[in-house]
Amino acid sequence: MPPHCPHCGTEVSDDARYCLRCGHERPQPQYVPPVPLEAMETATATPVNPPPPVHLAPVPAPGPRPPPARKNPARVWAATLTAAFLIGGGATAGVLLLSDDGGGTAPARSQNDKPVVTTSDHPTESTPSAPSTAAPTAPPQQIPETTPVAPQSPSDLPGPPTPDAPAGFRTVTDPAGFSLAVPELWSRTKAVSGQITYSGSTGMEHLLIGVVPNPPYASSYDNFLSIEKKARVNQKDFRRLRLERNTFQGRPGAIWEYTFTDKQTGETLHAIDQGYIAPNGTDYSIYTKGRDRDWQYSRKTFDTALSTWTLY
Repeated sequence: MPPHCPHCGTEVSDDARYCLRCGHERPQPQYVPPVPLEAMETATATPVNPPPPVHLAPVPAPGPRPPPARKNPARVWAATLTAAFLIGGGATAGVLLLSDDGGGTAPARSQNDKPVVTTSDHPTESTPSAPSTAAPTAPPQQIPETTPVAPQSPSDLPGPPTPDAPAGFRTVTDPAGFSLAVPELWSRTKAVSGQITYSGSTGMEHLLIGVVPNPPYASSYDNFLSIEKKARVNQKDFRRLRLERNTFQGRPGAIWEYTFTDKQTGETLHAIDQGYIAPNGTDYSIYTKGRDRDWQYSRKTFDTALSTWTLY
């Protein structure tokens, strides 16, 4: 069997020092440290101070008794509240509201008209006791609907939606930080030094994803030019179909397409490679290879991978 590159699995000649596909000489994997989570702060509620005592004006001497009249409910409740604050010293917490017809009580409401539940340290039927200094009155409970929601930071916002995979394909999410659609029966079969391979159990067709953080070259176009020089020396009947700059997902990139003759079978093989440097400074390349006579199927796999490519 002919030797293959230990990094990307591409067939190489016996005397080749460099891989015509990845151009590396036994590179070592790089470790990406985890990103620490941001600490979160909590707010502490401030205890509510008891209301100040209310002083009554002196009561005048009684005069002639007037004829009986109907009492105003609002004044009755006001007098009741005043007496309760004088006797209880502000220890009783509660809110009373009159209805429109002057009879009965209605629950207090928050700013958005949601009922607010209020409590008291003593039942309203019992006689008020002396002021207590054991514990401050607990603040009213906040209703979840009235709690303001802080605006989301850019890190909290969801990422871009992942495109749907067409029929016959499925979307895979790779630990290297990207997702794309591959044929349904394909899986992740190899990951060596930033070279990740997706393929089926049979056949030579595959997708090879190159991940190079902080690349030593200025662009994917320069990288392809360098690899092509070695491919012309080591590959039989090498023929460039195109090598040109382009734009991929709004970023400068390059596409490289070529054919060559397989030394073992004598068949013409067809390969295509799309590269670009992402905003995070990492150079990504999406590469596929197949028999030239079956190129329509390999090209569909390649185009589907590009149209569903997403970084997260």
